Amino acid sequence: KQLALQPAEPFWFNGAAGAKVQGFIVKPPHFDATKKYPVVFLIHGGPQGSWPDSWSYRWNPNMFAAPGYLVVAVNPRGSTGYGQQFTDEISNDWGGKAFTDLMNGLDYALATYPFADRNHVAAAGASYGGYMINWINGHTNRFAALINHDGLFDTRSMYGSTEELWFPEWEFKGKPWENPQGFERWNPSASADKMRTPTLV
Repeated sequence: KQLALQPAEPFWFNGAAGAKVQGFIVKPPHFDATKKYPVVFLIHGGPQGSWPDSWSYRWNPNMFAAPGYLVVAVNPRGSTGYGQQFTDEISNDWGGKAFTDLMNGLDYALATYPFADRNHVAAAGASYGGYMINWINGHTNRFAALINHDGLFDTRSMYGSTEELWFPEWEFKGKPWENPQGFERWNPSASADKMRTPTLV
């Protein structure tokens, strides 16, 4: 009762290939609809995971909103809870439909909620979300700042440093020397020369 917690308010939009995709906003404490709020765009890990309507000590949207931010969180391709096909469509497509889903969801939120300050938007993510932060940095300059927590920077080096080899072999359809194109296609480090957005790692 001592906390000014805000509910996660759902919205739906058209993602890649016209798929219906769900997102949420979380307003800051003492919200005033007449004001503009800087936006924190949260990207979940997994990639087979989701932003559920639940409470956690890890990557808690209310904690991100607490300093006075509007939180936008989208469940793109790969998210669980929307059918197995929706979840499976992330595999071997890490920077494809999920990236489109995320950008479309952010565009929808910025166009729909007049209290969202479209000139002050940062994105943050961990694990696969951190991967997407790196991917974003090489493919758009729309964000004022990025926050990457334990995000994959190079798909090939990840294969040589992870203890769960089944994961990259499933996600990228083989080993790096068996399917080099599969690993390189969605490799954030290949776009390092285009990364310009200030990033907290």
